[in-house]
Amino acid sequence: MSLTLRLDLDRRDVTFDHDFIFRCRSFELRALITRYRGTQCVPSDRGTIVTAWQKSIYRFGGIPLEETIVATVMVRRDGIVHGVSLDPRSHGGLGRLCNFQELQGCMTRMLRGKRFTAFSRVCPTAGDAQCLHLFEILSAAASFYAHVMEKGLDRGAEEELLRVYPRRGELRAENEHWVMGDRQSTTVTLRQRKQTRVNLQGLPQALDAAVSIRMGDVTMEESVQSEELRGIYGKLNRVMASFGRVEKAYFGVKGKMRFTNATALVGLLLMCISHEAMHVLRAFRIERLLNHLQDSGERATCIAFCALRGTYQNTEPKIKEAVSN
Repeated sequence: MSLTLRLDLDRRDVTFDHDFIFRCRSFELRALITRYRGTQCVPSDRGTIVTAWQKSIYRFGGIPLEETIVATVMVRRDGIVHGVSLDPRSHGGLGRLCNFQELQGCMTRMLRGKRFTAFSRVCPTAGDAQCLHLFEILSAAASFYAHVMEKGLDRGAEEELLRVYPRRGELRAENEHWVMGDRQSTTVTLRQRKQTRVNLQGLPQALDAAVSIRMGDVTMEESVQSEELRGIYGKLNRVMASFGRVEKAYFGVKGKMRFTNATALVGLLLMCISHEAMHVLRAFRIERLLNHLQDSGERATCIAFCALRGTYQNTEPKIKEAVSN
């Protein structure tokens, strides 16, 4: 029996069952990347409890690597953050900049006493959060909280599941998004017209590809051609911005919509393109690749994955037991 991450997580209220988020596994072996992310807002005596989480499983070079992070933000009725908590088992890396104490302190400095909906001004870049993954889930949570408040509701939830599959000469990304009862499915296909070259850092050096995006009845086709990484990144960003605008209109979001994989897909696709272009030691070169994607190598490498090589052996019976309990 093959249990997908979505089916695993849908069996219970993952927002408050942190244990289940950390121990669940995906057996989708064909996917290079499986990412499950979500936000839930529930009322409390003092205001709103916002829980944001992300589970990413990478199979680069056939070796499973995992990153899991769960954060809770307590917001008063006036919109001011009065408490923050990062689950101590969250792991965004092994270095000092990414350890639990640093990230917990960073969350406190960024959020406590601040208006939660102003997060994008308080923390405009991932560098301000010291961790790309923490930045992603807090940006999404603040944006979704604003969406819930805009609708005059006291609770709401959104969840997103993304898988990226390699095929001969192309990558296929399938994204499912649930927002307060509405569902949107998106498929992104990147077909390479020429073999991609990578530079010494493992990032694409030149790309000639056709990108198609299908969201329900909407289909977009774009050509991405560039001889440098900056150009590749910029053109992919413009393509995914179109994806984001269509999704925003579908869910009726006002202001900027940050609870979406649209922007994250650029970096994830670049990682997958590089992975498929590499021939040796692919899993071990991803660490350096991620560093350059995040900050162009300007600070110490973010070791954003926690290797679970032994955990994935004979784990299916354990997952069945975990789901049934």
